[in-house]
Amino acid sequence: MELSVLVVEERERAVWEKARNYLKRKKIKLYSASSLKETYKILNREPVNIVLSDFNLKNINSLNFLKKIKTIRPDVEIIFLSERVPLSKAMEAMKAGAYDFYEFPINMKLLMTVIEKAAEKQTLYIEKTKLEKKFKERVNYGNIVGRSKAMQYIIDIVGSVASKNVNILLTGETGTGKEMIANAIHYNSNRSAGPYVKVNCAVFNEGILESELFGHEKGAFTGAAARRLGRFELANGGTIFLDEIADLPLGTQIKLLRILQEKEFERVGGNETIKVDVRVIAATNGDLRRLIDEGKFRDDLYYRLNVVKIDLPALRERIEDFPLLTSYFINKLNEEKGYKIKGISKDAMQTLLSYQWPGNVRELENALESAMALAKKDFIEASYLPAFLLMSEPQHSDCYRISNNLTLAEVERELIRLTLDKTNGNKTAAAKALGIGLRSLHRKIKEIKSGTP
Repeated sequence: MELSVLVVEERERAVWEKARNYLKRKKIKLYSASSLKETYKILNREPVNIVLSDFNLKNINSLNFLKKIKTIRPDVEIIFLSERVPLSKAMEAMKAGAYDFYEFPINMKLLMTVIEKAAEKQTLYIEKTKLEKKFKERVNYGNIVGRSKAMQYIIDIVGSVASKNVNILLTGETGTGKEMIANAIHYNSNRSAGPYVKVNCAVFNEGILESELFGHEKGAFTGAAARRLGRFELANGGTIFLDEIADLPLGTQIKLLRILQEKEFERVGGNETIKVDVRVIAATNGDLRRLIDEGKFRDDLYYRLNVVKIDLPALRERIEDFPLLTSYFINKLNEEKGYKIKGISKDAMQTLLSYQWPGNVRELENALESAMALAKKDFIEASYLPAFLLMSEPQHSDCYRISNNLTLAEVERELIRLTLDKTNGNKTAAAKALGIGLRSLHRKIKEIKSGTP
């Protein structure tokens, strides 16, 4: 990595000239500033890694200067150099965010080591910021992929209930994105700073599941060598996501009901009553109503979990979201795997549209990842798709037929055109088939006619 350093000092002095010459010999790119205005201008314009500044700048409060730099460029590290500065001032600068503080004369080799360490810290900060931004984007309900009426309805509900302290039941087929919705609810709630604990209820047998959820005391059962905190205790003050809730044994259902009603429980083998404040988000791909009729799921627990129910649509019910979903996954996989795929061919898109997708969105992502791994061009061709897609018979009797090679941006236009053809130009029927409002369809048609993307 090429290092760049901004030197801030008002007076030409031999000690600063020596520092400059040394850094130049080390192939470090140097910028110079002698005023606040010049400093801020360079920081806003240039890829500076480190600010190397005189602490005794004339008519300038160095601590305010430091705070201003951190406001403009929080990633930049500041190293102060000066003569005869009280220790209290130096400590104050370090507490305010300075990376280091040195008095003249300076050992140039030592200074170079400090600069390199500061640059490493900056790199870590930038990477951390990128990861946090990417994560927040993925859990932000505003970024849930889908323009269909069904998905817009889901987004509206999530936006409404995220900040409400109510339990939520997520239902829908496998792969429809229940965990993604749960993530969005937690991280957009007033509990987002608290713990977020996930449990798959189908993974454990009844005895182990109770220990996982409620914890156990030492000696509670064979192998319990020490006390263990359960998931509810760990989630105190935050959210717990109970996936596959339909697989919860009846005995465990009773204990869960008590937590929902009384917000208390005892660890397995213990007598101490533990109070918790936990929001519960439960998910299932099963039919809880049927299980209640069969005596396998408690109706009182169902009502406690089902304060707000969000039923996620199957992928085959939101076919108009395929352009967005395909584009989203191609961009995501390009970034994660280093692929350079630009779009998808008409035959490949037609194949995707013709399939029933029992595995829903998760299955679509896997299919696209497979195709991108095999792709020999920068467009996904039908031949690159998994064999099960190529060998399956079209499942949609009213399946769309796309006749030209299309980029991802053009697929939506083609679907609108084909839908209007199928409805003989009836815009009301076309809007209903596409899952959008009539006003939205009129706007999109106007954009298509004007050539606007």
